[in-house]
Amino acid sequence: MDIAKEEFMRIYRVTPQQFADSQFSWDELREIAEDYERQQLRLDGIRNEFIQEYFQNREAVTGLQSYRSRCKAAEHVVEKIIRKRSENYVKYRNLSKDNYWMFLTDLIGVRGLLLYREDWVKFHTYITEKIPNSPERYIKGDSVRDYVNDGSVFMAEAPKVHIRAGDFYEIYANWIPLEHILDRKHYRSVHYIVNYRGTYIEIQIRTLFEEGWGEIDHDILYPCQKDNPMLLEFSELLNRLSGMGDEMGSYYHRLQDVPEQSFKGKKAAVKKPHGGQLHYSNHDGLADAGDVRTFQDAIDSVVRE
Repeated sequence: MDIAKEEFMRIYRVTPQQFADSQFSWDELREIAEDYERQQLRLDGIRNEFIQEYFQNREAVTGLQSYRSRCKAAEHVVEKIIRKRSENYVKYRNLSKDNYWMFLTDLIGVRGLLLYREDWVKFHTYITEKIPNSPERYIKGDSVRDYVNDGSVFMAEAPKVHIRAGDFYEIYANWIPLEHILDRKHYRSVHYIVNYRGTYIEIQIRTLFEEGWGEIDHDILYPCQKDNPMLLEFSELLNRLSGMGDEMGSYYHRLQDVPEQSFKGKKAAVKKPHGGQLHYSNHDGLADAGDVRTFQDAIDSVVRE
């Protein structure tokens, strides 16, 4: 990680107080970053192996429209360590160069995208059939003690749904306990944390609408400007719009099941009655439609009326 402390703090908006609260020296953080960079090739191999095993060429059974994956950048790892340790020192106090991967569960991330929100049920059914979801194996609070590296694959945390108040949550309530359906004003996603043979991998599932606004929001707001009230308010607006887009998409999808003969098109609503007469209001001064060719013609016709 070839960056000076002052430049790092400026770019990632780390305050002197946050840095002090993390109780890390800059040299210790650089050691973690350098170790992580040495692990990149190995982590990329694990990421590709996981994708091939559970995602590649499986769109028909996962319900996903597309997916992508990444390994976290070293600077983002350092920023997260500072932020998490300053927010919750007790939980992260034992984090070090020798065990940071036991605390950070998103060093490898997979993003799955859905065309319709209802398609999530298909993915959830698929992934929980393929990967055991046993609460007795969840991380319970001590990241070092709860870490398992026995070659098995399992859910390391309970699947969690992040939605905003007013969202249609019933689709998730039939599959995930209500205590794991969380209200997040600026965020929508379903999260799975998998222990893949000793390496944590985070899976996030979103719709295309959620991904679109989420990428904009992440670029501007997360994690460095989360306290900016003006940007937070705009983020809420984008969040509401993406939710409306999702609902419209799902409704549009359901419309294809409506019998065509029972649907009245907009032309049918103004169709001339069979055998009937059309009646016009007596607007002598109203211009004939053929006389209106420009926007100015339309204005002139209204003025004459």
